[in-house]
Amino acid sequence: MRLNILERVLNAGSSEQLPKYLIRKVKPTNIVTLILVFTVAIPFVIISLIFIPPLFFIPLAGVITGVGVITANFLGGLKYSRLFISILPIWQVITYNAFLCGPDDQPISSLFLVAISFMLAPFIMFDIREKVFLFGSLIVCSLAILTFPVQKVWLNIEYDPVLLQDYISLLKTGWLSHVTIVLAILAAVGSILGLAILNYSAELNSETMREEAEQQKERLHTEKLQREEDLEQLKQAQQSERKRQWAAEGIAQLSDVLRSNLPEQELFDKITSMIVKYVQANQGGLYVVDRESESKTEEIKLAACYAYGRKKHMEQTFLPGQGLLGQTYLESKITYMTVVPENYITITSGLGEVTPSALLIVPLKINDVTEGLLELASFNKFEEHEVEFISKLGEGIASFIQNNRVNVHTKVLLEQAKEQAEQLQSQEEEMRQNMEELSATQEEMQRKEMRYQKRIQELEKQVNA
Repeated sequence: MRLNILERVLNAGSSEQLPKYLIRKVKPTNIVTLILVFTVAIPFVIISLIFIPPLFFIPLAGVITGVGVITANFLGGLKYSRLFISILPIWQVITYNAFLCGPDDQPISSLFLVAISFMLAPFIMFDIREKVFLFGSLIVCSLAILTFPVQKVWLNIEYDPVLLQDYISLLKTGWLSHVTIVLAILAAVGSILGLAILNYSAELNSETMREEAEQQKERLHTEKLQREEDLEQLKQAQQSERKRQWAAEGIAQLSDVLRSNLPEQELFDKITSMIVKYVQANQGGLYVVDRESESKTEEIKLAACYAYGRKKHMEQTFLPGQGLLGQTYLESKITYMTVVPENYITITSGLGEVTPSALLIVPLKINDVTEGLLELASFNKFEEHEVEFISKLGEGIASFIQNNRVNVHTKVLLEQAKEQAEQLQSQEEEMRQNMEELSATQEEMQRKEMRYQKRIQELEKQVNA
């Protein structure tokens, strides 16, 4: 409880609304005030009451000043209370000294030492930014010391000369002199302690500000890294979205081509040209697997070829395992080469024949069945998302080839069935005609047989007759 009261007294006047430099002055001001009251003012009130009662009002005024300063701080008067505690104590000590000295006497050194120690108070009370109060209080304190000769002439006390001289003797050379010096030292130490507290507070504040600055710097660096990471993620997301949209538009274009109901050769040509243009390749070929060739073995035949904006008319056939195309068909995996073998493929342009920088062969697979191959050659390397896009296109093309093969096969079967039905109908008609002819023949034979029997009966009658 006592510690709480002391803490409240030491922090009297502290408020978050005050400027930071004033907040740092609160506790040192209250500490110095308490030190002056308890080490100088109260002891001299007691000493004065014992030895020279007429002068006790001067140290009592010091006690009142200290209490008033603490009270003013509690009420928010920190700025002016510091001015009072900086000026009044030194004037009170000098006045006390002047009362005890005659016009021709030297000042009592122990009391003068106390006054000198009070000169440190303004440095504790005021910040360097408060120049008016700091230098003003120093000037007033200096005037108190400089005007001592005048004060000792003007001020005197009517008291028993013997007791007064005894008291002065005690202050100058007796035990009271030592006590006063100790009190002066305590006052000086208190002032120095106040300066030390200010310095420590400034160091703590500086360290706190430095740590806050470091934390702020680290936080800003972290935020910067986070922003850079977020920006990079945003860029990646935008790139991914652009790639996704690009792929979706390409798939939509292929779907439109596949739904165009063009003849098969025209459709293959359009598919090949559309893909070559869309991926900005330089040359492309579409190969279809023929599983019903005359040789009774699977063959990979070139269905369409497109290069430099023009359709190419070429005829190529590969067997499974033959060359890169045949090997890709057997392995049923994408072949991507950035170093194209010499003489494998060339791109013909106005500059002549040039070997491409990248070659991509994609199996056209559906349900693990390879229905064909798509070969693309380009001067630019294919990016990963382009390879994935072409692979997805391959599924749609394979599905079309498979469905088209099934449709063609179904059409052939339907035609064969129709021919067979027509043949059966023709055979039935022929059999019906044969049956009719046979029936007519049988009827004729029956008629002849009846005539023969009738003739026989007539002949038998004639014979019997």
